[in-house]
Amino acid sequence: MPRRILIALAALASSIAWSQQTVILVRHAELADANGMDAKAVPLSAAGQARASQLAKLVEKSGVAAVYATDFMRTRATAEPSAGLLRHEVIVASQNDAQEFVARLRKEHADQVVLVVGHSDTVPSLINAFGVPEEVKIDKADFGNVFVVTPKNDSTASLLKLRY
Repeated sequence: MPRRILIALAALASSIAWSQQTVILVRHAELADANGMDAKAVPLSAAGQARASQLAKLVEKSGVAAVYATDFMRTRATAEPSAGLLRHEVIVASQNDAQEFVARLRKEHADQVVLVVGHSDTVPSLINAFGVPEEVKIDKADFGNVFVVTPKNDSTASLLKLRY
């Protein structure tokens, strides 16, 4: 493809992406042993802490304007290294009503990049609530997915799946 067409496509893609909010969604990192603990109080394992640090490095230069997590210790602990590196506070919010949470993000963070740390059941629901039609499943033993959702003007969204 001629160079001028590639440049034009890149300019078009960047102007479209700039007018849209991008949401980076991850499941919390690996858990410590939870024998008899309250589900909300389960901390990250050493591997989970290392993964949370990797996430911070991954999003460091992505322009994240806000970091969200649920009120579970594991999601907050996954989000905190990123928030700290980016000089943001972790915003604790329920993700149980996916449509309501997505509406909040669209209202409060239009045209911004947002990091959301959730759970194996909330992250897929949020992806769908943004307008991604495909079904996303996260295996209970899988902690390494990064989902990048870019909403479009017609209530659909594109989804980029990465691993970290």
